[in-house]
Amino acid sequence: MPLRPMNRDQAWLLPPTLDELLPDDHPARFVAAFVDGLDHSTWADMGIGLEGDAMGAPAYNPRALLSIWLYGFMTGIRSCRKLEAACRDQISFLWLTGWQHPDHNTLWRFYQAHRHAMRTLLKHTVRTAVGVGLVDLAVQAIDGTKVAANAAGDRTYDEAGLERLLARTDAAIQELEAQNEGGDDPPPPRLPEELHQAQVLRERVHCAMEHLTQQGLRRVNLTDEDARLMKGRQGIMPAYNAQTMVSPLDPAQASGSGMLITAADVVNTAADSAQLPPMLEESEEMTGARVPVTLADGGYHTAANLEAGARRGDVFVMPERYHPGVQGPYFKDRFIYDAATDSYVCPQGQRLPFRGLRRNNGKMPGPFRVYRASRTVCRVCPAYGVCTKDKHSGRALWIGPSDTLLRKHRQWMTTEVAKRWYARRKGLIEPVFGILKEQLGARRFLLRGLANVRAEFMMLATAFNLRVLWRAWASHQSQGPAELSLANLPARM
Repeated sequence: MPLRPMNRDQAWLLPPTLDELLPDDHPARFVAAFVDGLDHSTWADMGIGLEGDAMGAPAYNPRALLSIWLYGFMTGIRSCRKLEAACRDQISFLWLTGWQHPDHNTLWRFYQAHRHAMRTLLKHTVRTAVGVGLVDLAVQAIDGTKVAANAAGDRTYDEAGLERLLARTDAAIQELEAQNEGGDDPPPPRLPEELHQAQVLRERVHCAMEHLTQQGLRRVNLTDEDARLMKGRQGIMPAYNAQTMVSPLDPAQASGSGMLITAADVVNTAADSAQLPPMLEESEEMTGARVPVTLADGGYHTAANLEAGARRGDVFVMPERYHPGVQGPYFKDRFIYDAATDSYVCPQGQRLPFRGLRRNNGKMPGPFRVYRASRTVCRVCPAYGVCTKDKHSGRALWIGPSDTLLRKHRQWMTTEVAKRWYARRKGLIEPVFGILKEQLGARRFLLRGLANVRAEFMMLATAFNLRVLWRAWASHQSQGPAELSLANLPARM
């Protein structure tokens, strides 16, 4: 077939406008509509004034700067210098800024000053989706993922390692100072670069040692003191634990399947168990409603979480973890309680009478009620060696204050209803992390420090939700021409 003519020097007699080059359903248009739709109270919550100052050089409009950052996070561009380059050569960014070109310093100052307050934008996206009926608030799923910190693993030291590093640094400083003290030459106007770097390193080591002592930690990273060594898919690395709570989209309102992040947080502890209650509270505050069913994996299963859920009236669907004996024939749930004699009857028909109250060395809340069988009975039982291997006493049951609740939850998890609910968990939460890491570039944080990392992840969650809202808005736009506004999202019938 013939080739189309191509001429890179082709000139336009009537040059097109930027608006003509951007499709009507482009996500940049939705970001602009979202930012323009923010009321004055939202801007005030972020500490951003829209009036400007009558004195001085003209400043960039905050609406343009916020649009750049939101659209940058939506497209996986989170670096100030990359955003600066995008504002020079990408049509979507040029349209958002009105053909203005803020440099990286301007972009960074705006982000640095307001990133912590931008958490309100995540709540705004959630309330917008809930307000138009886009979210199915019958169920939610929670999970965490390890995100690499902006720190090298070989910069993590324990107390002995810090002391050795400090000794090497002090020796290097003494040697450099001796080299600069010889002769009659006047002292240099500023410290030599090597000496300055050594003194900065010594100060950082001292700070790290104080942080190690104050926080009661075993190790600390010199680059990011808040990062912790965690095990991820790529091995052990300095990382943070990013938590998200998501709810599915209402299929009657959304075109296709999807999820919305209703709560997000970052912690520097590897375990997930302590994050369930605060994430439930944040989700309720974000959505303005209590979701009745919460899906979670075994990492969140603790007696304390079950008690918190019982107080709130929540239904938790989560398996028990790290207890392979739960399914065994002689697990304590297989023992039948006899209230008349305050004793338990084992699967072999032997009785375990109440022996007294005990405490478990402070490892678990107590006191525990201890029920124990006779040693002579257990030694001749055919289940000896499976039920118990104790040669000095019979099988014992330690019944704590939460045992009734734990037993009830185990029974609930064996029902077909719970199994059907739990089958939805992986399909709800896992794709969210895949999109955040693969499409939004959240495999590694760019900032350092827990507070800064938390603000960065809030922006990532906001960008994720904006993509969801944009798809709903674009689907509605495809049905016919309409005025560009968030009000054009589909509303609940």
